[in-house]
Amino acid sequence: MSLINAIYTRQSVDRIDSISVESQVEYCKKEAAGGSVKVYTDKGYSGKNVDRPAFQELMLDIQSGKVRRVIVYRLDRISRSVLDFANVVDMFQKYGVDFVSTMEKFDTGTPIGKAMLMIVMIFAQLERETIQQRVVDAYRSRSKRGFYMGGKIPYGFRLTEITMDGVRTKMYESMPKETEIVQRIFAMYAEPQTSLGDVARYLASCEIKNQKGDPFTRGRIRDMVINPCYVRADYRLYEFFQAQGTELVNRPEDFIGANGAYLYSGTGGRRKTISLQGQILVLAPHEGLIQSDIWIKCRSKCLKNAGAARPVKAKATWLAGKIKCAECGYALSVKIYHCKTKADNRYYLCSHKYSGVGCNFSSLDADLVDEIVFEEMRKKLEEFGTLTKRKRECAGLQAIKMKVRVEEIDQDIRSLLDKIPFANETVMEYINDRVAELDGKKKELCAEAEQLMEWNDYSFDGLTGYLNRWEKVSVKDRVTIVDQLVESVIASREKIRINWKI
Repeated sequence: MSLINAIYTRQSVDRIDSISVESQVEYCKKEAAGGSVKVYTDKGYSGKNVDRPAFQELMLDIQSGKVRRVIVYRLDRISRSVLDFANVVDMFQKYGVDFVSTMEKFDTGTPIGKAMLMIVMIFAQLERETIQQRVVDAYRSRSKRGFYMGGKIPYGFRLTEITMDGVRTKMYESMPKETEIVQRIFAMYAEPQTSLGDVARYLASCEIKNQKGDPFTRGRIRDMVINPCYVRADYRLYEFFQAQGTELVNRPEDFIGANGAYLYSGTGGRRKTISLQGQILVLAPHEGLIQSDIWIKCRSKCLKNAGAARPVKAKATWLAGKIKCAECGYALSVKIYHCKTKADNRYYLCSHKYSGVGCNFSSLDADLVDEIVFEEMRKKLEEFGTLTKRKRECAGLQAIKMKVRVEEIDQDIRSLLDKIPFANETVMEYINDRVAELDGKKKELCAEAEQLMEWNDYSFDGLTGYLNRWEKVSVKDRVTIVDQLVESVIASREKIRINWKI
């Protein structure tokens, strides 16, 4: 099948001086050089866009491989929009179609035509980037004012129309029945020993479904517990996001523990699920559902999990990823020897020993090692229980002292900033250094206080319960439990040393 020369003509009825379709065709046929010709004509259509029947037919023929080149009277017959024109030229290039304009002597089959095409594409790219920047700026401006910016409606809410600053928009409105479920989810996940899987299994057992009528997945629950639209934003939340490096649009005094919040992606390119640094937080007009302390526990838990390495899949041992060789520090793996006459034998072997490098590690009875570690975990929890009350009181007192010191530092910083209008260059240098020093100390104290509060709230009652029914707990769940207690297990024939997290 021979390829055709496609002549495209367009005439706008609102242009008195618009050249006729017949004249356009005559000019274009001169460029066809006697080849096979098909004429595509749109009468009474503007060049503002490419939504025209004949033009769309031309595009379909190009995609079908029927067209060798496209000929027009002038460039503006295609479109008066540089952006639309550039997109059309992209289509021509994709399918190997030459483009000719009779009046501008624009022919992509020639070196000059290709050069002109590059110039057009440069200006088109400039227009694209300008439009994109305008969109981004408008989005950021509206989002920072607390306007609803679209997206999937979170579970527990529905949309209602409101007017903000004289502009019609929408906001979330809580749904009572679903609110109870949301609060239950947050309360469960805030417990240190509870995983996303535990919450998902609980919801499934209660036959609780999401908006679409599907069971809750771990991913969906995670998206829920990290979303600040649910929180009642108070000053504690302000401090939390401030410590994470989030851009806070609203003033501290606006965080009164009533409104939810919107979290928008910043310019740093980091995902909101992984890092809060560089993200943008703005108070929303709707009421929050979850107390800030519970929400912070859930969010902090997810941040820690995101920063942790992927867990080793446990097959034959619940110490997978934890147990290390005392000689070389490499991981120990389990080797199972099958026996016909008795139970299978399990041994820990050094992965480094058999890699060709060499290690003097001797195999260890895996059942014996697991039993020793299990008993040590039980003893550790018993010891912890006897010290819990006193340590909690001490931790609470230390946290209060740290908070008082943070307030003193804030006052010192404010005093230094008040001196800036009267400071010369030398004094300014001192003020900058001193403020940086105080700010660093403040961040350290805030981090330590947060850790103390987390420890203060931590409960190991659930872990003790798991240990009491250890034989009925799956290997996967055992790994999760061990991860909360044990940093690493260093093993040799002479000694087993456990590095604890508590």
